[in-house]
Order: sequence, then structure tokens, then C-alpha cells
Amino acid sequence: MMAEYVVFGASAFMTQVLTNLDNLAALLGLVLVSGPNRAVAGFLLAQVVVIAAAALLALGVDDVIPHWAGYLGFVPLGLGLLGVARQFRPNGDGARFQISSSAPVLVTMLLFVSLSMDTFAVLAPLLADSAPAFRVAGLAGAGMAALGLAMLGLLGGRFSEQTDGLARRIEKLVPFVMICAGLYILSNSWTDAI
Repeated sequence: MMAEYVVFGASAFMTQVLTNLDNLAALLGLVLVSGPNRAVAGFLLAQVVVIAAAALLALGVDDVIPHWAGYLGFVPLGLGLLGVARQFRPNGDGARFQISSSAPVLVTMLLFVSLSMDTFAVLAPLLADSAPAFRVAGLAGAGMAALGLAMLGLLGGRFSEQTDGLARRIEKLVPFVMICAGLYILSNSWTDAI
């Protein structure tokens, strides 16, 4: 029984990591521009906001529409399909962020919150479609992933030129992760109804 919680926590960990690759690239840049303390503090505060919002949505959906929570899987599925379509458009690269080197932690946090909507779109349905004990394991996994990404940001800031290209290539996998998460959440909701 404990193995199921570990596996669910690991899936939330991987969800958090794979949907935050754009945040990791931004964190690496911000560590160099505004210093490690401000960049990492903004990143961690944003992750707390996103994870807490996903947990609150999961609790609210469970109370309001308990047997329909799995259909929230359409959100990451749709966003993932949109992301894949954008990758195949010419000039599909969006505008890169710009932030002042003297920006306060709140501005840095808001930047990371805006970059974390994909994380919220995947994590909230994943938590909403699970039992309360599994939600705790999922929150623990997502929290450990956020701390791990912050550590990577601190370390990677020293080697930003080498890691930036790798992060951009891996970032192209994010829409496919969202599609898989959406399909998993939708397929799991059929088993909940039985």
C-alpha cells in the first residue's frame, strides 16, 4: 500500500519538474541577472502559490462536483495539444521574458507564477482526481520537486551557457507531458465511475 503513495508522489514530482522546465530556464537567467537570493526566493514563493492553488482547487472540486473531477483532464490535454500545434508553426518561439536586475522578489514571483500556469493546469486535475491520502503524497512530491529545481537553478546559474540550450530542447517535451497527463486523468475518471 505504501508503494502506491510513493508512485503517486513520484508522478507528481515528475509533473512538477517537466512542466517547470521553462521556469528553470528563466531561473538560470535570473540568477545571473538579479542574483541567486532574489531569483530563488521568487521561484520558491511562486511554486508555493501554484501548489497551494492546485490543492485548493482539488479540494473545492471534490466538494462541488465529486464524480466529475476527472474531466478536468481536458484542461491539460487541450493545452498540450495547443502547445504541440505551436511548436509546428513557423516562428513558434514566443517572446522571451525580460526583467530588471533590481526587480523586487514580488515581481520575480509574479513572473514565475505566470510561467507556471501549465504546472497548475496539470497538477490541479491530478490532485482533484485522487483520494485525500494520495493528495498528501502528491503535494509532498511536488514540493520536493520545487526544492530540487531551486537547487538546480542555484547550481546551474554558474554554468548558464551550457544548460540554457539543453533546457530549451527539453522544454519542447512539456506539451507531450501535458497530453499524457490529461489522457491519464480522463482514463482514470472512467474507472472512478465504475
